[in-house]
Amino acid sequence: MSGHFGKLKDLLFYSNCSTPEPEPTPSDSTKKDAEEPIILDESDNPALIEQQRKHPLRPSSFEALMQPLKIATMVESIDGVKVDVAVGLSQHLQIQNTVVLPNGQGGNYEANFMFVGGQMTNPYDMVTPNPVMVAKVSPGTGRQDIRFITKGNYDMEYRLQAQYASSNINESQVLLEAEKQGEDYVAGVKLGIKGDQFSYNYMQSLHKNLQLGFEVSTMTKPRQSIDFSYGGKFTWGPASYYFQHYAPFQSSNFGAVIKASPNVTYTTEISNMNMERKYEFSGGIGVRFSRAKLNAQITGSGKLSMSITQVINPILRVSFSADADLAKNDQKFGMGVTIGQ
Repeated sequence: MSGHFGKLKDLLFYSNCSTPEPEPTPSDSTKKDAEEPIILDESDNPALIEQQRKHPLRPSSFEALMQPLKIATMVESIDGVKVDVAVGLSQHLQIQNTVVLPNGQGGNYEANFMFVGGQMTNPYDMVTPNPVMVAKVSPGTGRQDIRFITKGNYDMEYRLQAQYASSNINESQVLLEAEKQGEDYVAGVKLGIKGDQFSYNYMQSLHKNLQLGFEVSTMTKPRQSIDFSYGGKFTWGPASYYFQHYAPFQSSNFGAVIKASPNVTYTTEISNMNMERKYEFSGGIGVRFSRAKLNAQITGSGKLSMSITQVINPILRVSFSADADLAKNDQKFGMGVTIGQ
């Protein structure tokens, strides 16, 4: 169940849950299985495509605004060997174990747990369960991430998110979140239970090709501040343009995703980190084959990265990655293996 587990885990930790296409009836299941595409990343997830079809004017949340730009040609850099093994203990509990063996000494182990509620009596319950709890634990570093999600009436979603950067409880962060998903807008609030932060964000579709939004946030630690962030998305032909200014980090990003063909995607991005007083340019390409995908990126500072993922069969996929820092004359290589269905 690693494929479905990984997709749902990424959606829960990095973006919004999506409503999948209902499963086919037994009469046409054979034909549907033969036509079902291989999902190599979230950019070609049929569940997300179906969500966009049902709600064409619904924007992403402000937090996830730049996500399509990031994942379109994203390269997973691996130093050494990474092995993922997914096990479904029941319809309600799934576990994914990740072991990383870097080149040289050391290593890291990470466990992901997902518990889902609901009766599990139909395919809709199995893909959009309610409630959901996802936990990520790294015993070596003491880092823990826990997220609990439940859906309410009127397209409301409530989340409790706890993050522990280490075993030191003082480095923890616990947030309460609520999000309203309308037909052409998404609004959300976040509140730190320590009372040290609060934010309100809103995204609105002004046209089928234009989305604008903002976020107002306050915090008392490590400094007292009130910040105003803004961003948007504009689509023209095969290209989608994104921009976002995130005031708490004093960062600005502008980029584009260009769909040259159904199987070839280009990305370009310019980032301005005022806190570090530097600009960074990056460009990428993603090429999708029938059972594989190649991603490559290069930055203005001379960093080149590339990865290829190959699906061997429904329960086994392998990936290879290579990274080079031309300025420092440094290279690293890695291999990943994912086992599970």
